[in-house]
Amino acid sequence: MRLTFPLYYSNGLTVNQKYNEYVGVLHIHSKYSDGSGSIKKIAKEAKDAGLDYVVITDHNSIKALSKGEEGWYDDILVLVGEEIGVKRAEHYVALDIKERIHPDVFHRKIHQYVEAVKRQGGLGFVAHPYGLKKLFFRLKIASWKSWDEQDFTGIEIWSYMHDWSQSISLFNLPYYYLYPHKAIDGPPKEILQEWDLLCQKRRVVGIGASDVHAKYVFPFSMVQFLSYKRNFHGVRTHLLIESPLNSDLNESKRVVYKVLGSGHCFFAYDYEVDSRGFTFEVITDGERLIMGDECKLHGKAELVINSPIPALIRLIKDGQVIIESKDTTKLVHETNECGVYRIEAIHNGKPWVFTNPIYLR
Repeated sequence: MRLTFPLYYSNGLTVNQKYNEYVGVLHIHSKYSDGSGSIKKIAKEAKDAGLDYVVITDHNSIKALSKGEEGWYDDILVLVGEEIGVKRAEHYVALDIKERIHPDVFHRKIHQYVEAVKRQGGLGFVAHPYGLKKLFFRLKIASWKSWDEQDFTGIEIWSYMHDWSQSISLFNLPYYYLYPHKAIDGPPKEILQEWDLLCQKRRVVGIGASDVHAKYVFPFSMVQFLSYKRNFHGVRTHLLIESPLNSDLNESKRVVYKVLGSGHCFFAYDYEVDSRGFTFEVITDGERLIMGDECKLHGKAELVINSPIPALIRLIKDGQVIIESKDTTKLVHETNECGVYRIEAIHNGKPWVFTNPIYLR
């Protein structure tokens, strides 16, 4: 369900501009690679989970795009990208591309994937950068090593399936299958640290991702591991869009990718409590900035955070926590210091909301 909300100054005055918040899931696998679902099935389960949009990124495939399956399904916007890479190597998620990018053509070299996405005018995100190794389950995914690349758009800071998989073992698998939320610990600290360092040099967009495959477990063909719908209640990316999306697919697609590329978004674990309505803005020199915005700081700036429910809110500057407030719905901080500012929120002891930074250069 889309939410429209105003942003506020700390004195309670309403800012004229309202934002439309669209909630969705990025990095989904369908039957066109190693997922189990058709595009229609995924759209239906997204609607059942209360989403507004989903982005399909099959392995080395944009078949759903070439078959004309990108589009509106009732009020669910389905977009199609690609996850580029081979087994046991770094992976890269490409969005807003028109032609398939095959790793074999580019000698399976990351910098060539990045260049190929850039040539198509697309967005590129580092996929599950922290890697995974579970020998019993035959899971071995390489961590991202190419941090010196300058042209990727952003990073999957929090990947739901990878977070869940890090916690599983042969012994606790049945429990975490029944209660998947118990396995969720939040983004790895080393990735947050890397993100903070990169953002001090340039804008690097952080997103939440799913990486859901919804495979059926052999030999129990009726048991899905884990289903799309269950996964869609987990880590979501919330987009802040000035005007409502309309039925024109090309226009809606353009707007969604523009917002993602600008970092006008936050990502959150919405399983236990919905984070819709969470806001972070900066008021400076008569200008209002939202997540992802960047400006030169000439004087004082007022940072305003609003949460829809009480939470532990942390204000982070250049990777360091400078203010922490417990059980609050509002946090205001005044500063005259340049820096990269972002927000983390904790609910019931669980990582909950992570905003993109606002850059005061």
